[in-house]
Amino acid sequence: MTVTESIAFLNTLYNGNSSVPTSGEEDFTVWLSLFNIAINVWEREEGMLWRELFVKLADASDGDKTASAGNYSYAVPTDFSFPGSAIVWIGSGTNKTAYNVIDQKDIPLYETNSENWCYFLLDTTPTLEFNPNCTVQAGTISYVYYKTPTQMTVGASAFDMSDPMFAVYYALNELKKDEGDATAGSIASQKLEGMKTKNFMTAQLEDDNGL
Repeated sequence: MTVTESIAFLNTLYNGNSSVPTSGEEDFTVWLSLFNIAINVWEREEGMLWRELFVKLADASDGDKTASAGNYSYAVPTDFSFPGSAIVWIGSGTNKTAYNVIDQKDIPLYETNSENWCYFLLDTTPTLEFNPNCTVQAGTISYVYYKTPTQMTVGASAFDMSDPMFAVYYALNELKKDEGDATAGSIASQKLEGMKTKNFMTAQLEDDNGL
């Protein structure tokens, strides 16, 4: 669901008319801010790692995606939060080399060997760093990472969450809270609980062990 669609839903629920706010209007700006607050609430839900936020480097809009021989440091995407896999691959098809991801605090345990390992340096400007004693081949870099959610900025912006109606009802609740009507808040809570349930569900025909 895009911002444009969400604004239209919210307008119907809140104003009950067809005069949908457009970019630049005060209501559009306020409602967009409420959507982003809802995204922050969803992102920080206690104990949750959302499936929708595990993504591939190949799908990122930025970040270094190609390794070159002799280069041991690479920029990660700007929405990078933390690594989502234990291996970084370089190469393509069946011609790929695996580099084990280690925790940056464990570097002193490995820094004297020449094995294929790497780590994500999570400072103010995170980077992917490879063991300087190993051989880094040239080729396509691939890994999975956990990203920060996309913030809504324009009408075409799309939500990461599986049920964007949570953001709509969250915004509606904020707009109507002075009226003492908690209906929208209850629906928003139900939407959030529904996403949590879906997040923990196994695929159809798959048992709890994933076999």
